[in-house]
Amino acid sequence: MTTTLISRPLLFASGIVVVLAAAFFALAPQKALAHPLGNFTINHYSRIEVYNDVLRVEYVVDMAEIPTFQAASDVDTNGDGAISDAEAQTYAQAKASELGQNLGLVINGESRQLALDGAFASFPEGQGGLQTTRLVASYETSAPSGVTSIAYSDGNFTGQVGWKEIVVLPTTGATLTGEYPTQDVSNALTSYPGDKISSPLDTTAVAFSFDASTAIKAAPVSDVPLTAKPPERSGNAFASLINADALTLQVVLLALLAAFGFGALHAVEPGHGKTMVAAYFVGVKGTARQALSLGMIVAVTHTIGVIAIGLIAIFGSEYILPERLYPWLSLASGLMVLALGLRLIAQRSGGKIMHKITHALPFGHHHHHDHEHTAAASNNGVPPWKTLIAVGLADGLTPSPSALVVLLAAVSLHRVTLGLALIISFSVGLATVLAGISLGLLFFRGAMERLSSRTSVSRFPLVSRLAPSLSADGALVRALPMAGAVALVVVGSLLTLAALGQPIITI
Repeated sequence: MTTTLISRPLLFASGIVVVLAAAFFALAPQKALAHPLGNFTINHYSRIEVYNDVLRVEYVVDMAEIPTFQAASDVDTNGDGAISDAEAQTYAQAKASELGQNLGLVINGESRQLALDGAFASFPEGQGGLQTTRLVASYETSAPSGVTSIAYSDGNFTGQVGWKEIVVLPTTGATLTGEYPTQDVSNALTSYPGDKISSPLDTTAVAFSFDASTAIKAAPVSDVPLTAKPPERSGNAFASLINADALTLQVVLLALLAAFGFGALHAVEPGHGKTMVAAYFVGVKGTARQALSLGMIVAVTHTIGVIAIGLIAIFGSEYILPERLYPWLSLASGLMVLALGLRLIAQRSGGKIMHKITHALPFGHHHHHDHEHTAAASNNGVPPWKTLIAVGLADGLTPSPSALVVLLAAVSLHRVTLGLALIISFSVGLATVLAGISLGLLFFRGAMERLSSRTSVSRFPLVSRLAPSLSADGALVRALPMAGAVALVVVGSLLTLAALGQPIITI
């Protein structure tokens, strides 16, 4: 039996694991809620209202779980783990005053400072028991009579991923001219439209003219209710495992098994992991041991990645924002896959392509590539372990933001051990499915070779006609290694392009 043949009991066991994972996903609690735009985002909104006597700006900030966690010490000043009404109000006033400094306003060519008239902060529950932040503030400045030109800009949270929206609201009797947004797309950050989640608004400045001579006067801010409604959220149950009410042995075991299931389902959701693994194993004569080892590498890499970014979120966010790392990690992953695909193409083309490339470069290492090609050929197509490690690192390099929320929630609830166990179980579930895909592809390749044997050909007339291309020396089997390498290049290119243009982090 060749090294590509996989035993039926092993395949059956892999299938049972995936089925159990799906079953426990269905049984898991559905309490935790995920921010529509992702756990990293800080979203801000301005509504400019023009009255006869004043120009008012209603400003709303919606912080997701992770930035709220990072700002906890600014809110819970006594460190008792609870936010009192006094602490919330103190934070609202201080934060609103700070944000107002970065709201630019130019009236008729003259710079104006907006004065804070009121602020309110609330902390709705988010994913995994972590809190989110909703801050609403009102600013005003006097409005001159006659035709007035306005230029407004929002300079808060520059470089931070999130929804950025400005709306201009002409009040009764006011006349406005120019091109300015009048549609409140997010309803003051309470309802993000689903069709814009992947490409959120990014409006940070507007300019227009108005005449408010006949407009109504502004009502006092105290008479204007400041909306404190949190945004609509979608369900996500993985993070809810960390804040179970009673941590009995039975509950912990069920939580770990459910986390395994969430990891398994995460692997089959749209994403690059399974595509990368499939592209790699479709054209190599790998072994079952290598397929299982790949899963182990992915599990370890993913777990380490979650812990590393979690430590940055807790201790190093003053120097580097964790959300800034995700595009770079995605870029590194894409470049690794792209480089691996190009290398495999060079090896499987007999070194001719890479030979031409290196001769065109002044720094080409001709002897190095010849050596690699010779090593690959002597290995009879079985992938070297360093290549396998590269695939595993590329796949596990960008950890799930949901797993990061679990870690931060575990720190907040003083359940670090359980949090780490859940993350490891999640990573193992993710890796198990990827290893199962690898085993399935190796089994498929071995089945093709067995099907093309003389015994099989004699039993199946159709196979007899296809045998020349299905045989080990046939065109189809010979094309698989190059097809897998080309697929890796495609996947790596798509990942690289996506990372370069990544506007936001979603779970």
